[in-house]
Amino acid sequence: MFEMEGLGMADEGRVRICVHGRQRDDVGALHESRMTAVGRHDEKGGKHFFRYEDHALLEGHAVPTMLKLSPDGLLLLRRQPLEQRLEFVPQEERASLYRTPYGAMHLAVRTKELFSACRADGTGRIELVYDLFVEGRFQSSNELRIDITNA
Repeated sequence: MFEMEGLGMADEGRVRICVHGRQRDDVGALHESRMTAVGRHDEKGGKHFFRYEDHALLEGHAVPTMLKLSPDGLLLLRRQPLEQRLEFVPQEERASLYRTPYGAMHLAVRTKELFSACRADGTGRIELVYDLFVEGRFQSSNELRIDITNA
């Protein structure tokens, strides 16, 4: 478990976010990943906001991450040292720019399925199936399951 140190997070709104990913790359190899973090949930206007630090994404860095879940889709935002904005809207393709310390890349996600069941306190599950394209070229087919529980 990764704590968000120094962010003054009160117990109210604290959640544990567990992300399990499955990725099949362009040659068919399967990769799995798991990440768990303690973060914060807020709800406003029918939208759920989840904020946490991802320690598994870039070795030696805590990458601030926000998920915004709305009736229209899911938005993933990351910042410093990476800049990433991925928008997942069922049956649509959305383009974005991914900035890393090593340069920028054009990404696109083609969302096949998005399922969410979140309670008012933020606990619940999000399931996502999408294809990822890098610089216009197919990169991988992806499945994410995000389980959110009380911290």
